[in-house]
Amino acid sequence: MDARTAEGPTQGSAPTSGVFAASDEWVLSTDDLLTDYHPAFTGNGWLAARVPGAGNGFAETPVRTQFHVAGFYTGRGGEWSRKASLAAWTTLDVSDGSGSFNDAFSSVRESEEQLVGGDWAAVTRPEAGAARGIERYRQSLDLRTGVITTEARWTSPAGRVTDVRYQVLTDRSRPHVAAVTVTVTPHWEGTLVVTDTLDDRAATRTTPARQGAGAGRIWTVTEAEGSGVVAAVVSVLDAAGTALPRPVEEGTAARTVTVRALPGHPYSFTKYVSVVTSHDADDPPAAARAHADAAARAGYGRLADDNRRAWAREWEGDIVVRGDARLQRQVRASKFYLLTSVREDSPWSPSPAGLSSDSYNGHVFWDTETWILPSLLAQHPQIAESVLDYRVQRLDAARAYASDGGHGGARFPWESGLTGDEDTPAWAPFGHLEQHVSSDVALAFWQYWLATGDERWLRTSGLPVLSAVADFWTSRVTGDAEGRCHINGVIPPDEYAEGPHDDSVYTNVAARAALRFAARAAETLGQPADPRWTDVADRLVIPFDQARGIHPEFTGYEGQQIKQADVVMLAYPWEHPQPAEVSRADLEYYVPRTHEDGPSMTDSVHSIVYAELGDVKAAFEHTRRSVEPFLRPPFEQFAEARTGGAFTFLTGHGGFLQEFLHGYSGLRWRADRVVLAPILPDRLDGIALQRLRWRGRVFDIDIRHDGTTVRLHAGEALPVEAAGQLHHVPAGREVRLASRTPLTDR
Repeated sequence: MDARTAEGPTQGSAPTSGVFAASDEWVLSTDDLLTDYHPAFTGNGWLAARVPGAGNGFAETPVRTQFHVAGFYTGRGGEWSRKASLAAWTTLDVSDGSGSFNDAFSSVRESEEQLVGGDWAAVTRPEAGAARGIERYRQSLDLRTGVITTEARWTSPAGRVTDVRYQVLTDRSRPHVAAVTVTVTPHWEGTLVVTDTLDDRAATRTTPARQGAGAGRIWTVTEAEGSGVVAAVVSVLDAAGTALPRPVEEGTAARTVTVRALPGHPYSFTKYVSVVTSHDADDPPAAARAHADAAARAGYGRLADDNRRAWAREWEGDIVVRGDARLQRQVRASKFYLLTSVREDSPWSPSPAGLSSDSYNGHVFWDTETWILPSLLAQHPQIAESVLDYRVQRLDAARAYASDGGHGGARFPWESGLTGDEDTPAWAPFGHLEQHVSSDVALAFWQYWLATGDERWLRTSGLPVLSAVADFWTSRVTGDAEGRCHINGVIPPDEYAEGPHDDSVYTNVAARAALRFAARAAETLGQPADPRWTDVADRLVIPFDQARGIHPEFTGYEGQQIKQADVVMLAYPWEHPQPAEVSRADLEYYVPRTHEDGPSMTDSVHSIVYAELGDVKAAFEHTRRSVEPFLRPPFEQFAEARTGGAFTFLTGHGGFLQEFLHGYSGLRWRADRVVLAPILPDRLDGIALQRLRWRGRVFDIDIRHDGTTVRLHAGEALPVEAAGQLHHVPAGREVRLASRTPLTDR
């Protein structure tokens, strides 16, 4: 990821007294929207919403409320593309005529901002909130379903008391559908007003919207600037027969209904929303109308049930952490946030912040292949394939990029958006020089092949990408008089080393592996491999400092501070063949040289490599370091850095999950077996990885201090290698393995 500062929160991460876990371990909740509050986020993998403290609508602070949909990018406009945001489609405001529920929340937030440096306790006292119209506040996110529920008692400026309960649902079973329902219980008699709005304040980088109302719907149609990508949003408001519509102003995306309210009687209103883009339909407005109407006919109960079942299928692949309830919540939250921004049959690669925001312009980096995808592949290979489709569909653009630089094959850009062209801002050197991304893509493709064994995919998608990357490196290297090959003039993953530098050890190791992946893929399919691939791989220089016993980051590296994990990644994920003492020496050399304020995924690699070395105490220390400083309350969302940055940072969530999927388990994919090296931190009672998938098998790994159990639920016998021995787990049976004994020299 490039070194510019991304938008994001800067608050600390310490939990507050207002943040708590409900009795249900899957529900994250808060009763305090002022103290270190970071708004909730939910999505169904194709569309998403940031939900503010009010439970609906738009808010500018503390984090701007954005509404994203996959693939909604602007044109480049001579610079670079950006992710565009839709109008706020969750707005469903409640009023008694003297004021509205959403206005009351705006007043509370304004009071907070006025007290910076002042009496914060006065703002957060219950009586202070009541004076501003809000009492009995609670907001919850159910990780099982993605439903965000917000409850409060609201006192209007006229002194009328109303209980309000919102639920926001993005339907996992219907990619183009979402719903917002509000239940209003007035403790007064009079006229209740509910307004459904598509709020353009949230829209960014779009042309002026064409909008309107009629036939029981409101709608807005807009284009992302410069790209021609059209997005239509349609809302159908169902007042359950209790409300009367008011006239609407022509050309506005708003609809108001009124109810003659009676004290103590609950009234429910549901808006059914559909979002369709020109990526998915020739006539987005017509398609959105059809989806919204169908959702309204089905009803909220049906949508909620279908959504619950769809999420239940995803949660079959659970990660269970025993003995640490907070760590368990953090793990499940991390998995949830990954799934909010990806889904099967959606060929879009998630940006570092996914669908939660336009951080880093919504561009695709190596974050996807290196940090996010491995945590999907282990339990959701069908989603992983869809994510990889983004690169497959942009292979021609990568070929053109390599050709423009005077090289063969395909070079994937450091940042990309809609088209697959290089989208890094011109002022940043990384687009030109951080070329290891092509190898990172190749590694993800190779891992997918190892995990699935899908030869059809390897023939049609895998080998074309792998061979094109190999061709690029073959043409990119420079030979010397001694017959060795070098890769000169690059920036390594450590972006403090802006360079250009020669022979980045990460870049060279990754390029060598990518060359060999291509040769092995061709051999698997019985196709000829270019002999230059293995020849160049064998002759590539891999810098090593014999005196220190470490890999220098690049030729001429002198021990300066680094931004993020770089050399230590040779051990994982690259599995570079090297003695354990070299992996440890690299760790011990580079960990203290890593900037504390660097991105959150660095410590996850440190944890995984320490676990591989058997140093489980150090591994668990780095697990804590990889999560605690970065999570923002109350909904356990990663920020990019301790001080802020991209938010919600899927890269951090993905790296964190790999510590459990591949760190403490030692899980590594092979074409003919699964390799395990389980080890468990003393502070945990167990780790269970449920419904892992390898080449048609479905299996669990249950790691305990007294042993590890591998259970095969489906598929042919599972070959498992552990401690140098090969075991076969029959279908419907289990095999017991020894858990590794931790090192005792720390």
